[in-house]
Amino acid sequence: MTRILRSATALFISFIIAALLSQAFIYDAVDRLALRTFNNDLLQYRTQIKNSVDNTKPKLWHHQVASLSDDLGVPVFIDKLNADNFNEETLEQLVSPIGTNGIIDLEMGLVYYPVSKQYGITAGPFYDVTLAYAPEIFTWLFALFMAIITVSLLHYQDIKALRRLSESLFGDTCPSNEPINIDSLISQAELMSRTNRQKSNELDQLLITQRDLLHGIAHEFRSPLARMEFALELLEEADVDKRLQLNGQLERSIKELDELVKQVLRYSRLQHDGAEIELSLTSVKELVEISIDKVQSFYPNIQFIFDDETHYPVKCDIKLMVIALSNILRNAGRFAYSKCLISVKSDNTYLLISIQDDGTGLAPGKKNQIFEPFTRLDPSRSRDSGGYGLGLAIVQSIIHKHKGSISVEDAVIGGADFIIKLG
Repeated sequence: MTRILRSATALFISFIIAALLSQAFIYDAVDRLALRTFNNDLLQYRTQIKNSVDNTKPKLWHHQVASLSDDLGVPVFIDKLNADNFNEETLEQLVSPIGTNGIIDLEMGLVYYPVSKQYGITAGPFYDVTLAYAPEIFTWLFALFMAIITVSLLHYQDIKALRRLSESLFGDTCPSNEPINIDSLISQAELMSRTNRQKSNELDQLLITQRDLLHGIAHEFRSPLARMEFALELLEEADVDKRLQLNGQLERSIKELDELVKQVLRYSRLQHDGAEIELSLTSVKELVEISIDKVQSFYPNIQFIFDDETHYPVKCDIKLMVIALSNILRNAGRFAYSKCLISVKSDNTYLLISIQDDGTGLAPGKKNQIFEPFTRLDPSRSRDSGGYGLGLAIVQSIIHKHKGSISVEDAVIGGADFIIKLG
């Protein structure tokens, strides 16, 4: 215990000394470098935003903002310059002469730009806000690293620490009178390190997915909410006929929000590893026919061709599988010119379900993104609007829940070919 206390004390003192030295000689340089880098980046983004929206007609602002969001790869919004949309300090700067060319927020990684006296643009965050603390984090980590190095040099002869580590890893299999197997210790430590890295990567990916999902939800909510806000503003001065029209618009926006919430909740439940599915034995033919019946009325001019009379059995959650097939068929019907072909094959090991459309096919680079949440295909391929970019993400989650896979290829008849593979 005395040795442990002495080691802990030495580590603490070394850490304090290293921290003071780091603050004195390292922090300022790292901080200046980080601030200069972040500031230059945000200034470039501000210039890009200014050049993009200047001399743009007001009626094209929203289109230009959407284009900017795609180009910059971050959320970009246009809002009224009021206290509801901007904090007091930012609003004061934007309406003053100092904010004419836009302002940047280094702490939050945001860029603001006034497109007029009534409206302003918010873009970002352009980087994770935790990066603002990079100098502090680097300084403390450097101090900790130096402290550990110092203590390690002071106690490199303390072989008993290795003995305790060996006993904790191997237990009774490590005789106390035999030399420590350093290679085995290293192997065990590397295994533990790989496991920790894997769990850390999984956690990072989960956080990224949650962040992207929240950004997507916020983006999807803005359009119906903006329409509702606009309708409410007009409602006060509207006549009876106009009120009926605006009430109808409000009801449609509310239904749109309700459907979006349902889609998000469904996707969220499917993403949860603990979510269970109810497996039942049925035939693929029945699943496909039910799914076609659900979508046929939406596309009366499209032929959904399925002539397979083979009743391949499949064990699945019938409700979820119908949702998956319906979503793919709805997507195929949306982009088809005249027909969609559905076929089923089996090689005694896997069951393959193919759904093709005779549209123009996928745009280059879309195959790797098509199953991501809130991803929409090229609008020029679609002959109808609707959808939130969650349909195919839900499909992939359902197929994965069934231990299967889904991919998309170029169809023989010209469009896209979605291939479901079930074991």
